[in-house]
Amino acid sequence: MPDRSWDSAYAFSAWIKHKFFTDSLGIYVTFTSPMNQLQTPAYDLWSVVVDEIEKTVTGSAWVDAWTLVLTVADIAANPEKVTIAYEGPSSSLATTWEKQWEPWGPIPSVEYPPVSTSLTYSTGPTPQDAVNVKDIKTLFLDCSSNAITIGGFTGGVAGQTLHIAKLTESANAAKLEHNEMTENQNIFLHLGADESLSGSYGGWNLACDGSNWYDTDH
Repeated sequence: MPDRSWDSAYAFSAWIKHKFFTDSLGIYVTFTSPMNQLQTPAYDLWSVVVDEIEKTVTGSAWVDAWTLVLTVADIAANPEKVTIAYEGPSSSLATTWEKQWEPWGPIPSVEYPPVSTSLTYSTGPTPQDAVNVKDIKTLFLDCSSNAITIGGFTGGVAGQTLHIAKLTESANAAKLEHNEMTENQNIFLHLGADESLSGSYGGWNLACDGSNWYDTDH
């Protein structure tokens, strides 16, 4: 009987990771061999299950010769469990030397570590109701030249936390407005009123539910 171990290796030599975006999921399939990037498999060759619900792949593209990213739309929140299976083989998923990938799965996907970045913000003194905090973990407020007033955010996702720190002892105030009723993501502070810092350092800790931000200091 011929040795088929070389062939069978193509059935499982891939790593799966995913990232949650505001309303979709990116699934990154990284192979151990360089792949033919001139074509991508039909969407129905992928079987994706998100939190026990089967989902349809809505897009795919090569990141490089090793990694294919699949898009799954209509994902409301960061999922707890993602699995993916490939229902090949197909000539549309092959190595650079035309070896087709065998069927595999379902394989559990691992979430990419959450993005942790910072932003230094100095816009003012006009109140700002749409400060973009997409992928931001720490927001530094530089009040050295003017006061900063924030009434709302954009870009926050469910489960995101935001640390806000005033960088200077300047008399220019750093202020958060309570439930300013903007069309964006509003801020709800524990006393139900605006809060400000003037002439001192300090800050706030907030958590987002996907729609608004909530004070978690108390």
